[in-house]
Amino acid sequence: VDYSDAQYVTYMSSLPLLFVGFATFVFLSNLIRRSSPVHTRIFFYNVVALAFLIYAHGFSSMFVITVAAINFGISRLFDRSRMAPVLTWAFNLSVLWLSYMHQGFSFESLLMGYGNEETDRYTVINEFGKKEEIVEMYNPGRWLDKHRGFLGWDIYFKITMLRLISYNMDYYWMRTSRPQPSLKDRSDYFIAQEQHMPANRYSWWHFTAYIFYMTLYIAGPIVSFNAFISQVYTPQKTYTLRDLTKAMIKILVVMLGLNIFLHYIYYYAFNEHDMWKKFRGYEVAITGYIVLNFMYVKFLVIWRVFRIMAQFDGIDTPENMNRCVNNNYTFTGFWRSWHGSFNTWTVRYMYIPLGGKHTQSMTVWLIFFFIGLWHDLWWSWVAWALLNCVFFSVEILIMKYFYSKKMLWLRRKPYWRHIVGVSGSFNVFLLMIANMAILHGFTDSFLFFKLAFFSPGYYLTLPLAWLWLYTGVMFMQEIRDTERRKNEGKKF
Repeated sequence: VDYSDAQYVTYMSSLPLLFVGFATFVFLSNLIRRSSPVHTRIFFYNVVALAFLIYAHGFSSMFVITVAAINFGISRLFDRSRMAPVLTWAFNLSVLWLSYMHQGFSFESLLMGYGNEETDRYTVINEFGKKEEIVEMYNPGRWLDKHRGFLGWDIYFKITMLRLISYNMDYYWMRTSRPQPSLKDRSDYFIAQEQHMPANRYSWWHFTAYIFYMTLYIAGPIVSFNAFISQVYTPQKTYTLRDLTKAMIKILVVMLGLNIFLHYIYYYAFNEHDMWKKFRGYEVAITGYIVLNFMYVKFLVIWRVFRIMAQFDGIDTPENMNRCVNNNYTFTGFWRSWHGSFNTWTVRYMYIPLGGKHTQSMTVWLIFFFIGLWHDLWWSWVAWALLNCVFFSVEILIMKYFYSKKMLWLRRKPYWRHIVGVSGSFNVFLLMIANMAILHGFTDSFLFFKLAFFSPGYYLTLPLAWLWLYTGVMFMQEIRDTERRKNEGKKF
């Protein structure tokens, strides 16, 4: 079996325990909801959250609880002040990147100097071949570091940070009476997210119930504070028990298929160990295609299981994977359908506050660099952000021109579909380059593309790949036309 993806291996090894824990949590939560007032359920969420934090993070749970308390303090101390959003963002970004650089901090380094009792004395040979006496002093942090739990708080703070910003911004907008957008013909989730709630629903206990909600704590999907608390009081009714049961069965079948796939096909391992550099052109192209599809199915499984468990508890969230990875031919559409809940979050808390469509050509750079560095402080993510910004910006300019009123005559021509097919297939190549940067950074991404499509035999590989993608884009257009005819059209 291909065990080269550590994230998926960890997820699968923990899945039995997760299922038992989540199932027990959801059962008790629904029991309390049917027999007790809402504040009892909020209390239950907090008790479970505290137990889960201690179990998962050990003593390092003190870090994440302290950060949460400071965020709550910022929301109250600065209340309606414009400094509240500024300090919220500045503080959380500082914690995020400092925790990266210091690997979640260690109690030993923080408590250095608190111990003055000698615990051990021994002699070692230093690099110059001379004896050197080492004296170890007592440090209480050393013992605390041995009980940090099995999940690093700093790794999962990335998701927690988004919830902290969501709470502070939703509270700030409630206090400043931010105007609400039109709610006509909008989804139940959108309405719950945009409507301000009574001030008593922004209490400390509501805050912690949301921030540390167990089912969504590890990986999301990301739900706004307003939407979460609204659904605690009025559980979602969009999906019935029958719908959720069918959805769970489907995702378990997908999970089974993925594990069978990994048992026989090892392309992710080929990619991880740079074996593709020795492959022939078409083999390199196949490796990239399969790796991107593996990543899609992996995240589909992880996110969908967590989302369904939250829905069983009456909490709906945005769907993270709105379309198959092979059903996108624009950057705009791809990033609305991949990690959709994060896209919803960035639109609400970054894109619209920064000016929306009026400043789109500028804010796209800020948003993509934030997303890249939010994932990790690696050069590969900087490469990913830069490539996406460049390609996204070019796409915006082209689409503004061709989808303007003066080009309506062209869009009505029967050959317009083929123009979209040709340009869309070229765009898919760019999408692959941008997303392979996550794995290969600047240099190897272009090397990958060069070997795949411009190595010996490229005159056959490149036209066949383009023809394959052109055919795919034509099918994608037909799928979207069918959705529109059924009044199921998406904006991407």
